[in-house]
Formats: sequence, structure tokens, C-alpha cells
Amino acid sequence: MNIEYKKEEKGMFSNRYVRLLSRIFTVLLCLVVVYPLVFTILVSFKNNQEFYSNIWGLPRIWRWENYSYAWTEGKIGQYAINSVIVTLSAVTGSVLVTAFGGYALSKMRIPKANLILSAFMVFNFVPGVAYYIPLYSQMIGLRLSGTLFMLILPYLAWQIPFSVYIFKNFFDSIPSELTEAARMDGAAELQVFFQIMLPLVTPALATVTVFNFISIWGEYMWASISATSSAKIQTIPVGLLYFRGEYGIEWGPFAAAITIIVVPLIVVFIYFQKYFVQGITSGAVKG
Repeated sequence: MNIEYKKEEKGMFSNRYVRLLSRIFTVLLCLVVVYPLVFTILVSFKNNQEFYSNIWGLPRIWRWENYSYAWTEGKIGQYAINSVIVTLSAVTGSVLVTAFGGYALSKMRIPKANLILSAFMVFNFVPGVAYYIPLYSQMIGLRLSGTLFMLILPYLAWQIPFSVYIFKNFFDSIPSELTEAARMDGAAELQVFFQIMLPLVTPALATVTVFNFISIWGEYMWASISATSSAKIQTIPVGLLYFRGEYGIEWGPFAAAITIIVVPLIVVFIYFQKYFVQGITSGAVKG
């Protein structure tokens, strides 16, 4: 009995030790992730003199005017409007298109549906440098050069393969008897999709929305190439590259501009967090 009690006590001590180490590791990991954001926010309230003399400390004076300077003088406001229009348009379009695509491949008995899905996924492995030049030429040929459609349409298209994959796997997890019963009751295909199936894949909607929003909001390479046709379509990542004050980089306004970029991403993720995690751990990982 004493031997069994000692083994049980030893096992409990071991479990407590493991839990303690895991919590310490989690706290350290959170600090590593959160500190750069906190550091950027603190810098956004400093001027250059205080940045160099007190880089790690709290601001002596909280300079809120850095945000107004970044918004107006740094033209972050103009870039933010472009980013919002482009991102919301591309995300909305990609979610709608790929939800239809995933539903069709899963529930409409399309021949070789899995082969079509595999063909979609192949496009994820094509490097960007392989299509930037022909894509730019195509945009010019379509007379979209210098317009926001030059960004919206490619961004929408690039999200299709992964998003269709997520939606199809979610629709596969829903019993086909639901759609069959609705069709037998006289429901049109669009009614089946919007009224029955779409509400059941809310985690997929959240997962695709978050992934696409983050991917598009911070995209730089194609945005930079497109901006060569017109400075009016520059988005925030491109605008930051040219962020300069009168005497060089003003670190306070520059950090304020970075904060303006990061905050929308955090807000979107927090809003969709519940469904996003559910999407990652359920239908999104089914093959």
C-alpha cells in the first residue's frame, strides 16, 4: 500500500511539475509575441529625441499628434482607404465565390470533384515571380492599370484554391440527406445553399475570412508592382516604404502608422476567434 501511495504521489508531483513548466513556457511565449506590439505602441508616442535617449522606457510625454501626423502628412489615411476598399472587396468576393465552389464540389455530384480540387491546390505552389509580369501585362490589356481593380481581382483569385479546399471539407462533413430532403420539398438550389447549408459552415466562413483578410491586408509585392502604374492606388504596406519626415524617418509617426496597420488585424481575429479556432480544429483539417 505504501509503495502504491508513493507511486501515486510521485505521479501527481510529476504532473504538477509538467503543468508548471507548460504555464511558464506559455507565459514566456506570450511575452515574446506581445512585446513587439507593446514596444511599437510605446514608440508611437515618442519623438526622435526621446526614441534615441529612452528607447525602452515609457514616453515622458504621450504625443497623440504622431497619429494625426501619420494619417495626414504621411498619407496613411489615403493608403488606409485604399487598403480597406481592396481588402473588403477581395475578401467578400473570395468568400462568396469559394463558398459556392466548395458547395458545388461537395454536394452537386460534379464528376472528378476531387481531381478538380487537386488542380486548384496545385496553383498554391506556383511562385509569384512566375506570373507577376504576365499578370501586369494582362491588367494593362484589360485597361485596369491605375485602378483598384488591378489589386482586387488578383487578390480575389489567389485566395480561391485554399478557400475552396476549406469549404469543400466542411460541406463534406454535413450529411447529404439535408440537401436531398430540401430538394424533395421543392427548395431551389440557391435556397438550399443560403438557408440550410451556409449557416452550418459558420466556422469555415470565419476561417476563410481571417486567412484572406490577413493575407490581403499585409500583401506587399503585387501592391508595390501595381503602384508603379499610379501612386493613387498605393496601399498601407507600400505607403510605409515611402514614409519620411522632413529630416528623414520620424520614428514616432512611423510606429503610429505601423500600429494603424496592425490594429485592424487584431480586431478581425478577436471578432472571429471563436469560429476561427473551431474551423481550424474541425472541418478544415479533414481530407
